[in-house]
Amino acid sequence: MSRRAAFVSVGVAGIGAVAAACKPNLNDTTSIVTTTTVLAVQSSPAEAPPSTPVSYVALVAGPNGDVHSAPVHWSYCDERNPLSNLGPVAVQCVEPGNSALQPIGSGLNASAPIPTLACTNFGPNPPAATAGQPAGRPVDPDTTGGYYQPVSLFLPGPTGTQILLYDMRLSCGFAGANEDSQGELQARYHLNDNPAVAALTANGSPLALDGAGKTNSVASGQTLALEVSWPTCPLVDVCGDGICGADESIKSCPADCKTPHGCAGAERYVNFDLGAQGVIDARESIQVSWYATGGTFDNDSTGRDTGDTAVTSDNSWQAPSQATTVHLWAVLHDARGGIGWAGYTLDVQ
Repeated sequence: MSRRAAFVSVGVAGIGAVAAACKPNLNDTTSIVTTTTVLAVQSSPAEAPPSTPVSYVALVAGPNGDVHSAPVHWSYCDERNPLSNLGPVAVQCVEPGNSALQPIGSGLNASAPIPTLACTNFGPNPPAATAGQPAGRPVDPDTTGGYYQPVSLFLPGPTGTQILLYDMRLSCGFAGANEDSQGELQARYHLNDNPAVAALTANGSPLALDGAGKTNSVASGQTLALEVSWPTCPLVDVCGDGICGADESIKSCPADCKTPHGCAGAERYVNFDLGAQGVIDARESIQVSWYATGGTFDNDSTGRDTGDTAVTSDNSWQAPSQATTVHLWAVLHDARGGIGWAGYTLDVQ
């Protein structure tokens, strides 16, 4: 199963399901927020090699909007998932207090270097044999060539502890590539950047972001045609556009690549095709997860596939029939595990 989303949430009762079933994606999460929960996690950077310092932030929301203080407990999980377990992670990763967890912080933010052995535990590097046991096999990459360090989040609440999993994308190289392909991959592959919401419009008019100093008026029962957009990423690299693309390097375009910046939309990247034994060009898909504290969406999740160059995604939301304040979030997920979001307040009258 490919990692279309890099974030899942399960309750205490779902621990067994996490250990025994294929990883669900954000489509399995209801779009209407009725209790305090973590909607998304973002890492900065979005992709990195072991030992790199990484900062994490959680989007925690409740019926009254963003939660600005929450006792989220963060840990790296060091336990490899045994072949006998069909779930996405070892069961130790979802057990609070397990010795396989390395605590890295509490609150809405956490920061810590990626574990040194991440590419051995969860990547293409063969793990060492243990006493009396054969050496383990390397982990297979996902369809984008990625490997992931599990990050476990625990959010205590009045009805129990929410258990949440986030996949930190690792930079571990490309397993199985021949010498020529390795050279091309190292020259052309650029680490992923998180996507970002450029704008959200309702019936063609832009909505004001939370923090902009005003809310957005909506008539009770009104249906809004929502359109979220993200930045346009170049399909052909142009030196001087501020984006270090797959066909640019510090040698060919120092203006863009001396301090490389990616694109906050659907980025182009290179991957290795094991079957064809060659480098292939690819482009990210973008998935949008929609959340609100009231009303109803036509779809919990929308988006654009890898071959679709449009930079917008549409949904429809119907306001409640009575006057109230509704908080709404659009969360973007790119195919390589990057995440970004924006929040809005709707004054239903």
